[in-house]
Amino acid sequence: MSLTISSSQQPTDDIRPVPELGSRHSHGLLHDQPAQERAVPRRRELSPAIGESAGPPTKRRRIALDKVEDEPPNSTDSIRDRATEGRSQKTLPTRAIPDQAKAGPASLTRSVSPPAKLNGKPAPPSKNTTANPLTTPLVSAVQPKAAEQTISLNPRLIANDPAGHAKRSQLLKLLHGEMTRLNKALLSHNNFIAIKKELLMSEDEIVQLAMEEEENLAATKGTVYGNVIKNRIGVYKKMTTDGWIEQLRMTPLFQRKQGPPPKKRTGQPDQPKPIVTEMTAEEEVAVLSELVVKDQATLAEFDYIPTPPTTEQANEAAAAVEASRNYEICDRCTARFQVFPNRNAEGQVASNGPCKHHPLRKIYPQKTKADTGPKHPYHPCCNSEVGSVGCTSTEYHVFKAATPARLAAVLPFIATPENLSPTKGSDGREVSAVAFDCEMGYTTLGMEVIRVTAVSWPDGGQLLDVLVRPLGIILDLNSRFSGVWPEDIAKGVPITSTTPPSIQPNATSESPSPPLPIAKNPQDARALLCSYLTPTTPLIGHAIENDLNVVRLCHPTIIDTVLAFPHPRGLPLRFGLRMLSSRHLGRAIQQGGERGHDSLEDARATGDLVRVKVGLTWKKLRATGWKLVDRPTGGGKQLVPPPPVKGGTSGAKDGDGGVPGDAVELVNREVPRKRKRDPDVDPDAVKDNDEADGQETGQGPKALL
Repeated sequence: MSLTISSSQQPTDDIRPVPELGSRHSHGLLHDQPAQERAVPRRRELSPAIGESAGPPTKRRRIALDKVEDEPPNSTDSIRDRATEGRSQKTLPTRAIPDQAKAGPASLTRSVSPPAKLNGKPAPPSKNTTANPLTTPLVSAVQPKAAEQTISLNPRLIANDPAGHAKRSQLLKLLHGEMTRLNKALLSHNNFIAIKKELLMSEDEIVQLAMEEEENLAATKGTVYGNVIKNRIGVYKKMTTDGWIEQLRMTPLFQRKQGPPPKKRTGQPDQPKPIVTEMTAEEEVAVLSELVVKDQATLAEFDYIPTPPTTEQANEAAAAVEASRNYEICDRCTARFQVFPNRNAEGQVASNGPCKHHPLRKIYPQKTKADTGPKHPYHPCCNSEVGSVGCTSTEYHVFKAATPARLAAVLPFIATPENLSPTKGSDGREVSAVAFDCEMGYTTLGMEVIRVTAVSWPDGGQLLDVLVRPLGIILDLNSRFSGVWPEDIAKGVPITSTTPPSIQPNATSESPSPPLPIAKNPQDARALLCSYLTPTTPLIGHAIENDLNVVRLCHPTIIDTVLAFPHPRGLPLRFGLRMLSSRHLGRAIQQGGERGHDSLEDARATGDLVRVKVGLTWKKLRATGWKLVDRPTGGGKQLVPPPPVKGGTSGAKDGDGGVPGDAVELVNREVPRKRKRDPDVDPDAVKDNDEADGQETGQGPKALL
């Protein structure tokens, strides 16, 4: 091999490397020089020392090679060889040699992190395994303990989102921050030891508490959700530790931690705020007559039945049902199905089951000017839009007959009979008024009564509380709302006479509810109710037309809380009993959840609402001059109107049963004042002016004619 040295460069022992890629001379050298020249071993060129000038790079010597095999190794080849060697060293054999098995892992000799040990005895090795630890899968000997699942602070999805996920998430974080602050403040409470166990919440519980409150506001407040939750956050910012404790005790999360409350006796009255009417019981009964519906015929279009249907009408309705082969429309899912009142050959009572429906009625969300699109109604039970598949499934479809003739075809109506000796209350006194409530269930004959409850008014003493065995085959007891379950019917004590069953006054709230008596048919239950009534006895109820229709009773003297506390938009819209009780009585009723309503509780709440209305009515009457005096024949009080006004009519009662119209007119009428005579004015002119004033006010001479 011969070397050719260029005359322009002196021989030297070192070989100048080619500049690295990225330098200003690298590109031309790599492309202009042949491959043999680029094969020269290269070293990184050192930067010049500080203060020295970096001269131009020296030229490389050209080396002429006779054979390709004589080419020196390339740096690229060496790098490739080292990488291949490293990969081969990292690959572990599937079976370790015996020497390696005896040596053991190197981590055993370290003092920093020794391997974890089993808490118990190790599992015996299987037959297929050897003593070599490397032959087993690389899994830790101690299984890590599963970490507790944490709840993510994220708004829950609802069907009708009022503000969007981003806005809700921002407000939820603010709400959670205030709750966390109040929860930490419990640590510095004076009585921290006593409240620590039951009130101090964990982080997950605080997250759950914030998410539940935010979800409730988002699902119920609709378009005002943003304002309501901001106000709620402001309340938490100003809340003290004691206020947080009181708030926390009312949350569902705290109540779930405390466990279920002790079972309360059915119909046991709670402790509501006192009802102040400033009247005695006799005076309340006297004012009660002002709330009686004067003409029920005007309410016939709203399902009130003032007079019983005739036999011909009932027979005609029964023939129509028979001609239709008992095909009905489901009251829940609106599906068409056939009813078999006496069961068919296969033993069925209804066809086309099961029934998938939504147990709660649809709600129309309130639409504002900011809404650009339509707002669809939805069912609050599952927040699903109307038209979706029902969230609840029952075995049979059910129906409800509504027309008077159709109801009379199942059980004839009766008018309240004359009763010369009505049954007295449990205290031995005559019953002045009765508040009652009925629970209904679905049978093969429609909706029938399954429980009747009555209390005396105004004291609320229990008069009657019986179960009723319906005429048709039971399809659904509607237990979610009626509160009557199959076991209640099975345990009912039969009533052997028409005398109302005795009441157990010594029962306590801690003792379980005793079995209720059960009437063998609706006629017997109606007879028990009528034993306390006369045609003039006020009968009180909420949406009383439903209760009267289901017991097939036409009573001339009724008082309905729907009419006493009317909806601003009028019938058929009406306020619910639970809302009225909460607003006017400060009492929470119908809180049984899935256990259903309690008719005894509802009857007492209805009677107390009427007491509130009686107190308001008496204040208006007293302001207009009405008085309460003793009856001339004795036995109670009576209302006396104010004396007749000179030149007008007497204070007669208004036809609507409310405050007398003349009395209100007297209060609003301006009293004329006597005008002083001016000596400079002609007396005849003054007389003419007085007569003109009398024509306007109704107090002048012409008004007396």
